[in-house]
Amino acid sequence: MRSDKHKNIENKQKGGLYTFTRFWAVLYILASAAFFGVVIYMDLLPAKYIYISAGVVAVLILLLFPALYFRRFKKSRRIISLVLSMAVMAVYGVGIVYMAGTMDFLNKITTRPAVQTVSFDVIVRSDSAYENADNIKGLKVQTYLDNDRLYSEAKNRLQQEQRVEYEMQESLTALSDGLLDQTYEVLFISEASYSTLCSERQNFETDTKVIYQVKIEKETQEIAKKVDVTSEPFNFYVSGLDIEGAIDTVSRSDVNMIVTVNPKTHRVLLTSLPRDAYIDLKSVEAKDKLTHTGLMGIEETVGVAENLLGIDINYYGKVNYTTVTRLVDAIGGIDVESDYTFTTHGMGVYYQFYEGPNHLDGSMALAFARERKSFPDGDLQRNRNQQIVLEGILKKALSSSTILTKYTSILNAVEDNVDLNLSQEDIQKLVKMQLDGMPSWKIERQSIIGQSGMEPCYSTGDFAQASVVYLDQESIIKALDKIVAVMEEE
Repeated sequence: MRSDKHKNIENKQKGGLYTFTRFWAVLYILASAAFFGVVIYMDLLPAKYIYISAGVVAVLILLLFPALYFRRFKKSRRIISLVLSMAVMAVYGVGIVYMAGTMDFLNKITTRPAVQTVSFDVIVRSDSAYENADNIKGLKVQTYLDNDRLYSEAKNRLQQEQRVEYEMQESLTALSDGLLDQTYEVLFISEASYSTLCSERQNFETDTKVIYQVKIEKETQEIAKKVDVTSEPFNFYVSGLDIEGAIDTVSRSDVNMIVTVNPKTHRVLLTSLPRDAYIDLKSVEAKDKLTHTGLMGIEETVGVAENLLGIDINYYGKVNYTTVTRLVDAIGGIDVESDYTFTTHGMGVYYQFYEGPNHLDGSMALAFARERKSFPDGDLQRNRNQQIVLEGILKKALSSSTILTKYTSILNAVEDNVDLNLSQEDIQKLVKMQLDGMPSWKIERQSIIGQSGMEPCYSTGDFAQASVVYLDQESIIKALDKIVAVMEEE
């Protein structure tokens, strides 16, 4: 027969376990409420999944809470309930972390920066002894005669920092020639003008170097034309910048694609425009290449596309090289069907692709989308390859296995390298619509084509000729007809 001492110890142990499980039961209820509250707050799940979640949470509470909280249950049942509740709370914790990360991600990519960054470069010859801004203190600097307010801000800032003096030239040609023939020592021009010189003048990029940059912030504009994205068709403009790194940096728009979405018929139409399309600018009465509109800001690019096709561009997304490589790597690569066997040029690494199926990692996908010199129709095939890459990304990213296994990687890969003017609410609606019925989307592709030529361009200053593409009017009309057909289909 057990002694009274042993009974007292046993009772204390039982009492200690009961006290702990009762306390734990309260925590369990609070964790369940927090988990379900976050599910509701996210507003990403259709009603049927909300009901299922509520049912599961309620059943788990009914199964576990009584045994944890009330004394009448046996010790073995209490311990089993404690272990199970710990496992459930761990799941709740992971779920809350994932959901909080999702909300933070949506907030980041839909909160448009109030400003874009416009850079201005201090440029010298590549063999110059000047290496930084301090080397030009008090020197005479040649600059471009431009009445843009941002240019004035940049010049004033450099003058305040380094006490330079300016001589203004009306000609980009004179500036570049003067630097290379050593008439001038230092140029101060916009990064846009420098990019133009590098693209239009052979070896200018290798013969010069940038030793300092002045960055000026430019206010952004709200240009979204909002619709109900789950019931009304809309056009989404993809602008791919030809740079790496920060997405708020203004640069050339090398990828120009209109994504027409009909949420009622689940059709998506990708319409590519040539980067060198010779177009009428929106902000000034002049003509230029479509790619150069990116240097004036996404508002200019979208406005030009709207005027060209006579349609509303409801939303846009800006991406760059970093976006593509990180996203493709995050989803484990993509599978594409190449129209040609070809080798890439001028990208540091030479990639070989074969006609038919190819599996691409991030760097390969970027090279596949950028190559144009290997094809008879150059930029037009590059447009098609860009569509092939985007289609590959969409198919892979939307597959249930990829979303489940690569979820965190996808969010981390693109959160700092995408700029959208879709609202967070719009994205939540689209996710709910997809989860509700898991519809399969039919993706189609088309390209606007034209003929190559040489023309003066607004952004190239006084350069007599730049390579352009004269858009074929019949091609524009056929593309517009198909866009309208997709949007009006019931």
